[in-house]
Amino acid sequence: MAEPTLSAPEPASAEPAPAEAGAWLQWRPSLITGVSTWAAAFAACVLLSAVSWLPYQDLPAKAGDPSTSVSSFFDLWHRWDTTWYLLIADVGYHADDRAAAFFPLYPMLVRGIAPLVPDNTIVAALLVSSLATIAALTVIHRLTVGALGEDDARRTVFYLMAFPTAFYLLAAYNESLFIALAAGSLYCMRRGQWWWAGLLAGFASATRLAGVLLGLAFAYEYLRQAGFSWRRIRWNVLAAVLVPGGLFAYMAYCAAELGNPTAFLKAQEAWSRAEFEWPWTTAGKIFEMLGSTNSYLHPDDIRNIANLTAAVVTLTLLVLALVGPWKLGHEYAYLVIFATMVVLLPLTHPLATYYPLSSLWRYVLECIPAFMVLGRMGRNPHLHRVYVFCALMLQGAMIISFVQNQFVA
Repeated sequence: MAEPTLSAPEPASAEPAPAEAGAWLQWRPSLITGVSTWAAAFAACVLLSAVSWLPYQDLPAKAGDPSTSVSSFFDLWHRWDTTWYLLIADVGYHADDRAAAFFPLYPMLVRGIAPLVPDNTIVAALLVSSLATIAALTVIHRLTVGALGEDDARRTVFYLMAFPTAFYLLAAYNESLFIALAAGSLYCMRRGQWWWAGLLAGFASATRLAGVLLGLAFAYEYLRQAGFSWRRIRWNVLAAVLVPGGLFAYMAYCAAELGNPTAFLKAQEAWSRAEFEWPWTTAGKIFEMLGSTNSYLHPDDIRNIANLTAAVVTLTLLVLALVGPWKLGHEYAYLVIFATMVVLLPLTHPLATYYPLSSLWRYVLECIPAFMVLGRMGRNPHLHRVYVFCALMLQGAMIISFVQNQFVA
């Protein structure tokens, strides 16, 4: 403890620093980390988008003409699900029945800021994604600092952004918005700010159906902080009803405008979403598909291997978040509950196609405690170098493939 000084006392007119200043000082390192990590990732995406055209002569037949202006450059990222989000932002859900599969909050935000960039909805969408990415990285850093400390928190955020599919956070997809809202809700749960946690979770459920899974984390963490005693439950437990609020609002819209409150489930049939299956049944089908081919170099086989590997590795990391030398502690079990359900959802409801777990390794980005464990493991310099090299190399290849209009995840 520092020795007391003999300096003169503060004048009576001096006032204590406002609470807002203290909050800003606490969040400032997290915001700096979030912005700097986003900036590095954005610069890498721009560079790779430009060089992805260099080695190809017949690429325009599939991916369109090369860009000739800054505005058309961003059209390189108008790929796959982006088409649906921009369609909804521009004309709503009535243009195509399949559009109902895509939840409304992200395209609503895109539509809201579109007047800032007239006649260029793709730029508006990319702007929303970038702002959401900064928010997500900032909150995840702040959450991790409280659990693991500053160094591990920086690694956690960096490892997340280095993950092979992390470029989707910057693309015109709802991934970054969902992670930002989910992370914000989980952070508020940790601090016992239940109404904020419920509200943010409600917005998450208006972004993706998986947002309702935050209700499980909410229930567990509330009971844990109450000592698992029914007598300590207070009126603020009612904040849990906000969690599915976004979903219910979308169902009301679907009923009023599309004539079916579950139109989003009907629309998912276009992507051959299967009924419930046990995870091991899904894994068995993938092995059967792999065994029926003569080569594992077919793009669909590579996707199957990558998605199944991502599921197994992520679930292993989530177990290590609870037990072993890198565990986070029982007070962070609620994070593991949510992340586990995020992985199990596509495992138990696979696609009835040749790649049943399509996009699962994109959903892995939502598994915050898995990256927190990686952040702890990254204290080992050899593991750190191996992860960074492999992850960034794979992400670079995937960005180039995405820009060239190849399906990635």
